[in-house]
Amino acid sequence: MSPAQRRTPLARRLRELRTTHLPRQLTQATLARLLLVAETTVSSYETGQASPGDDKLRTYASFFATPRSIANGQVRVLAEEELSADERHGRDVLLLELRRLRDHGAPAHARARRRTWHFPDDTPIRLVCGKIPSEDVSRLADPRHPNFTRLLGYADLDPMVELFGHIRAENPTTDVRFMQPDDMSDDDFSHHVVAVGGLEWNDMTESFLSELEDLPVKQIGHRDFPDGEIFVVKPSDGSERVEYTPHYRAQLNKGATSRYVEDVGYFARVPNPYNMTATLTICNGVHSRGVLGAVRMFTHAVLRERNEEYLASRFGDAPRYGMLFRVPINNGKTVTPDLSNPKIRLFEWPEE
Repeated sequence: MSPAQRRTPLARRLRELRTTHLPRQLTQATLARLLLVAETTVSSYETGQASPGDDKLRTYASFFATPRSIANGQVRVLAEEELSADERHGRDVLLLELRRLRDHGAPAHARARRRTWHFPDDTPIRLVCGKIPSEDVSRLADPRHPNFTRLLGYADLDPMVELFGHIRAENPTTDVRFMQPDDMSDDDFSHHVVAVGGLEWNDMTESFLSELEDLPVKQIGHRDFPDGEIFVVKPSDGSERVEYTPHYRAQLNKGATSRYVEDVGYFARVPNPYNMTATLTICNGVHSRGVLGAVRMFTHAVLRERNEEYLASRFGDAPRYGMLFRVPINNGKTVTPDLSNPKIRLFEWPEE
């Protein structure tokens, strides 16, 4: 059997992209510079001796999605904002194809088990949490206090602690850190970023979302919910926008009082607009219970596997997806959403 016949389907496709997909053939050395790997690594990709991780496949897909990658004497990967809608669609389709080719030869159990919080490329991971305003923060969060505790200034601390421990366990050799928006360096913006919490106390979430104006889910202030922002969706069919808000229920024999029984959570994953080979993940809610529900969907010891299965069946390997869902609150306790229950799911994109 010749070396060409021994190549895996992915290896053959990667070589075809390099040699025939664009108006002129690229050398392995040129492609290696774009991928930030050694030339021998590109060779191993094209012979089937090694397979690219998700970050490298995203670079392949972004580069080969448009002939403009080699225009005007330059060879480069275009930034997200430089791509047209058709080019972004082509990139997403190509990335899905490359992932399927790569995973086709993997063991069945490896293909079946999806792990949302596992990042196989060893790119650093940054969890970014909001900062509680000074008027609401504990006096122990003041650096001048002798018992100063910095974490008391973090908003959405419960979901952040839950998620930090889980991500560290899923990625034991990766640099994983949590921080507040003001702590982020230039480098941090280009890593895998997880935005924990909403707009009011997390300026970084708002900053990233301003770069992703095409997302169908938005958050806006609402007079009935002064302590959070509700979610609004503009359906793709052009119908009126839909608002998703928390629910309260009147308590029997307690006059006009009501209790908080349901928040709305939001989970989304897209390519990082500041580094298309990394990811941006949003875990958000109208209030903090929604944020915790978004995190616990894929950390809960009992429900995470079922929720991962739903995610795999609904979105496959799509690089951009998101969903709104109910987060039940029972007797003051946040209940982890079970995505297999259709009553829990409120809205998903891309729409089927």
